[in-house]
Amino acid sequence: MPIRIRTLVASDAAAYKALRDESLRTAPEAFTSDWASSVGREASEYAGRFGEPSTGKFFLGAFDGTDQLLGCIGCEREARLQQRHCAHVVSMMVAPAAQRQGIGQQLVAACIDTARQVPGLTQLLLTVTASNTHVVRLYEQAGFRAWGLLPRAIVVDGVGYDKLHMLRLLT
Repeated sequence: MPIRIRTLVASDAAAYKALRDESLRTAPEAFTSDWASSVGREASEYAGRFGEPSTGKFFLGAFDGTDQLLGCIGCEREARLQQRHCAHVVSMMVAPAAQRQGIGQQLVAACIDTARQVPGLTQLLLTVTASNTHVVRLYEQAGFRAWGLLPRAIVVDGVGYDKLHMLRLLT
């Protein structure tokens, strides 16, 4: 199926919230946010995350031919002057029914390409649940390298999950 990737805007907030709620519910170990705390939030609360790519704070969405949001990825540049060369890749998710079709790979590649256009941005950072080996491999194939591990970074239903810290240079 052909996928179109574009920057998310305020009018995408409801679709983003629906995707996020579904992702938090079906894969709680993959996120630091939890479904119970998020499900009651208004969709409009998320619109502030959708900035202009040139700022280094943006979200990209993957849409199918019917304009349904199938996946997204965020990039949030550091605000402090001495860290403005860094941005964090956040909220990477693909709807369960659309997984394992290359959408995540396309989103990561588009995020890297977009981040490369941001003046002064030289590296991307992210965390990923270490036991999610499929996603770890996806990031490695996109050029991210592990630099540390935080044991029991999150605890879901009494089970601890390690988070792998990864870095990708843009230069």
